[in-house]
Amino acid sequence: MDLAQAALLGILQGIAEWLPISSSGQAMLAMVNLLGMDVLSALDIAFFLHLGSLLAVLVYFRRDIKGILLSATSRSADSRERGTLIFLIYSTLATGVVGVPLYFMAKESFATLGEGINLIIGFALLATALLLHFSPATGTRDVENAMRRDMLIAGIAQAIAVVPGISRSGITVAALLMMRFRSEEALRLSFLMAIPAIAGVNLLSALAGGFETLSLEVLTAGFASSFVASLVGIRFLLGAARRLRFEYFCAFFGALAVLAGVLAVV
Repeated sequence: MDLAQAALLGILQGIAEWLPISSSGQAMLAMVNLLGMDVLSALDIAFFLHLGSLLAVLVYFRRDIKGILLSATSRSADSRERGTLIFLIYSTLATGVVGVPLYFMAKESFATLGEGINLIIGFALLATALLLHFSPATGTRDVENAMRRDMLIAGIAQAIAVVPGISRSGITVAALLMMRFRSEEALRLSFLMAIPAIAGVNLLSALAGGFETLSLEVLTAGFASSFVASLVGIRFLLGAARRLRFEYFCAFFGALAVLAGVLAVV
């Protein structure tokens, strides 16, 4: 992979991260089918590109994050900030318990898939499309009245997104909407939940030596372009995400991926 390819993949990741269309799935389809990369390397790079989105979340939500962290030591903390902190703790624990075994199962399973990964990502995108289609438009609940069960369900939903093609933002927002959270609150919680999740999966990849095959220049190009595109995505694309029907996008690319997988097998 050269610098230009890494930068383009970072842009793809940064824009797709905030839309319920699975940024890791889209990036892996591009790397496997267009760049001819092996599945495991593509999976590790797809996870790494999320670090640019992580930095963008930290920058964009810096005031929210500061308030949430301060609420851990302040007795007079705002109930919304304290509620968000508790929500993130429980949802992250659930993500870790379910997501870590799934991560290693996915790595082991994908090692022998080759172009068959198209079928996995394709069907996962189709599942995401159905989930989005049947999700309620919005609810009335906020984080202040969230129950522990809500936090655990949201965390488990996020853990399932370790499978490429399952949109992390799509599945967490859908889960929260089904529990009757307001759409704006569901989006906010989904973005904040991404912080420990992205950090955790990249720590696992780094410990497993997932980035050793790429040069520092390539990693930097992908990270930088993902960060810039993610900032633009947060700033300008959230409004569109509330109005457009992204299940059709998922269904279209999912169908293409399934077709490509079937042709490769045949």
